[in-house]
Amino acid sequence: MPKLQIIHINDKTEFKFVLDNVHFRTCLYEDIAQVIYVNRMTLPENYSRYTFLSLLRAYPDLFYVAIDEREGRIIGYIMNKIDTGYSLFEKNRRVIQKGHVFSIGVLKEYRKRGIASALIALGFTAMMKRGVEEIFLEVRESNTPAIRLYEKFNMKIIDKIPYYYADGEAAYLMAVKTSDVKDIVSYIINYLSRNNKVREAM
Repeated sequence: MPKLQIIHINDKTEFKFVLDNVHFRTCLYEDIAQVIYVNRMTLPENYSRYTFLSLLRAYPDLFYVAIDEREGRIIGYIMNKIDTGYSLFEKNRRVIQKGHVFSIGVLKEYRKRGIASALIALGFTAMMKRGVEEIFLEVRESNTPAIRLYEKFNMKIIDKIPYYYADGEAAYLMAVKTSDVKDIVSYIINYLSRNNKVREAM
């Protein structure tokens, strides 16, 4: 029977995890083919092999994968980068370092187990170690489950970008100040660490 763990953040927010036989680590060069497979199976936005490799080379500490230990395969990933630009929250338009969730995907049969939440927490933590003040992402306006998940990390819809995707759909720009998410992320990282879910890349 899979083991359900629930982390209560506050009266309104909780995260549910069923991570039997799943662990997480940073991505390796030899993982890229499997990461591309997950991307193709889960998202309409498909990137070139060069894009995956270039982000891995530039930000190896910000690129995480989830692995099914029984099958020995990658079942999810998160790919992040660092951008420099104006604050999305401050009116004085100060230039800051921002974390950018570039792409995240989890195979359909592994969803609703907290894998995406764990990947987000790992990615956010890695970006915060680099000193970013804000974290942002783009999400399809029709992707309600993803929007609800990001809201659990205190992300807010900042703007709407018309025709952002190749098929013409608009994107919501969502963002959060790192000061408003660090406690949530810390709870999740502590849970993952206690249960030996984060491993060193070999």
